[in-house]
Amino acid sequence: MALAGCGRDSTPVISVGTSTITAAPTASSSAAPPTVPSTTIEPVVSPEPAPLTFECGDLSLYQSGTALYSDGSTGYEASCDTYVPPAPKTLWYCDYPQTAVYSDGTSSSIDPACFTSEPEPTNPNPGGGYPYIAEEDRNGDGVVNGYERCGQACGQEPTSGDIQTQHGCEAGYITGPLCERFGG
Repeated sequence: MALAGCGRDSTPVISVGTSTITAAPTASSSAAPPTVPSTTIEPVVSPEPAPLTFECGDLSLYQSGTALYSDGSTGYEASCDTYVPPAPKTLWYCDYPQTAVYSDGTSSSIDPACFTSEPEPTNPNPGGGYPYIAEEDRNGDGVVNGYERCGQACGQEPTSGDIQTQHGCEAGYITGPLCERFGG
């Protein structure tokens, strides 16, 4: 910004910023020749920007890891990421002969933890009950319960399910391919 005016003796004076320049005197003036002050231009210093901060975005509106920055932008910040890696699967129990069942619901027939050198269990009730068939002992407890048996589908004595199905076919409330083996 420049200001112009006259000094005490009608000498033109121009102010620019913090510098003042006095014009040369006119012929009627007996003043000494003007001196030109040094003009030092100071750099304009802009204020330091405020530090950039963020808050994590609402998970019902934003993807996990989304950060909302103080300047209005969005981005990823690890501290906003709520991903939790799944727990490693562990052996839950051994089912069927040599079948491992894990905590995540998967199973494997090659897990050495479920291989035993013990002899196959025998039916603890040899005088009654169902005969012991190792393939039918689904929980490996040495007892074949009725719900574990294969029944007529495997050419063995009927299970309670076989008997109920036969009754349903004969009564007419079960129809279709299930009834074919009962003559229905």
